[in-house]
Amino acid sequence: MNHSFFFTPFSPTVNLFIATFFLLAKKSSCTDPQFLACDPKSCGDQKIIFPFHIQNAQDEYCGYPGFAISCNEKNKTVLSLSNNKYIIQEIDYQNQSLRLSNAVLESTSDFNINEDRFRLPTTRTGLFFFYNCNSTLLGNDSKLLKHKFDCFGESANVSTVAMLDDDPLLGSASEKCGAGVVAPVDVHRGEKVSIGKMLERGFVLNWVASNCSECEESGGRCGFNITTYHFKCFCPDRPHSRSCKSGEYFLFFSCLEILSFG
Repeated sequence: MNHSFFFTPFSPTVNLFIATFFLLAKKSSCTDPQFLACDPKSCGDQKIIFPFHIQNAQDEYCGYPGFAISCNEKNKTVLSLSNNKYIIQEIDYQNQSLRLSNAVLESTSDFNINEDRFRLPTTRTGLFFFYNCNSTLLGNDSKLLKHKFDCFGESANVSTVAMLDDDPLLGSASEKCGAGVVAPVDVHRGEKVSIGKMLERGFVLNWVASNCSECEESGGRCGFNITTYHFKCFCPDRPHSRSCKSGEYFLFFSCLEILSFG
């Protein structure tokens, strides 16, 4: 057998073929760690990708600032807003919207959001809750009594009243009750829906963040550089500003260099 074959110099084409073969074998070792870290995760039945990231499960650079979510003990996706915790029922990444419902009704407070991050649709409806209503005064008002909403832990002397923001009895409720709070709900004007059903249905919230489509379409995973406060597209070779357009070539030559000199 002629062993000199193994020591014969190959043509550039053959050398390239051999390098490519070893490159594919070692590709995973050349993949950028941020690209690997931002692999999509799941929380319950929700797929979590940019602009969201799961606290204590993903690095912050995998999401947009202010979009941290968590998974509770029931494996539900939770977003904290206005000192309240909301269950994320659905995420629509294409329309940049999500449907939320209040996780704990008893902790409801006025709904205030940072409009730099989230926005309520202009068509939304407000649901008012009036707490500490005088039960005696409430009992003397048959119309207002129909809006009584039973809350856990209330005494016999006080009650809670709930009504929509266009109800003509709002003024009367504010006189007979203590502090009131308003929560957004997804209900059409004139629609006959119980308060419980409104709360179960939740409401839609739109978000404002960097667009991820160009990066995703190029095979990248979206992220954010907190230091420079700029969007980043994490690609298999390295982070890019918007997409992984030149990623394959960079990955090939960087790995070829590792194979040659590493």
